[in-house]
Amino acid sequence: MIKYIRYKSGNSISYGILDEDTIKEISSYPFDKYNLTGIQTKLSEVKIISPVSPSKIIAIGLNYSSHLDGRSAPEVPEAFYKVPTSLIGPEDSIIIPTEVLNQSLSIQPEAELAVVIGKSCRRVTKNNAMDYVLGFTCGNDVSVRPWQKNDLQWWRAKSSDTFAPIGPYIVSGLQHDNLGLQCRINGKVVQDQNTSDLIHNVPSIIEFISSAITLNPGDVIMTGTPGSPGDIKSGDIVEVEIDGIGILKNYVKNEIV
Repeated sequence: MIKYIRYKSGNSISYGILDEDTIKEISSYPFDKYNLTGIQTKLSEVKIISPVSPSKIIAIGLNYSSHLDGRSAPEVPEAFYKVPTSLIGPEDSIIIPTEVLNQSLSIQPEAELAVVIGKSCRRVTKNNAMDYVLGFTCGNDVSVRPWQKNDLQWWRAKSSDTFAPIGPYIVSGLQHDNLGLQCRINGKVVQDQNTSDLIHNVPSIIEFISSAITLNPGDVIMTGTPGSPGDIKSGDIVEVEIDGIGILKNYVKNEIV
């Protein structure tokens, strides 16, 4: 397995391979041909940022039985977009919009296994879908529930600024279909499941999405969330942990206008 990391050192943004607490810089994006540059940096000396800057983020709804809440399981993966401007990285803050605060609306995290595409693909099959995957990371599909329920589209419920934390690393060579997944709010476990419980697995999701749109290197697919995680508020700390990947930690703050 390889852990790819995207990080900021001073004013420079670089990619590297994480080896315990040492980052070995690479010459290009991990989905391009790259070489080791010979530059090594301690993990403690850099800021980890979102592991990719995708052209699109696609999320899947209702993909664990524990999240259906009495609804029928969808026959195909139920995909929707999260816009790239909603993206943040590890240790960044999830900002609760003023409108959510003023109306005391429910806002919740959703822990998800996120797929990072490594090669452009269109109309792939389940049999070869994994050939186009660079690796996996942790995702958090932050959601304002009343907006999700009542708006015609989920554009603000799911894509408000800071509503798509991902990270901390992209792990390639990971056996993705049997991984423990947890969400914790202030250390309390609020979601706890295994990726083997996905209704539509990763190859099926990629086959379905790529039947309609081209997936580009760096694009992210969030594969769905289990259970019912509960609300978050300013001052909370949200952690998404997936076996073999690590912990995506974010702080929750109110918007200041």
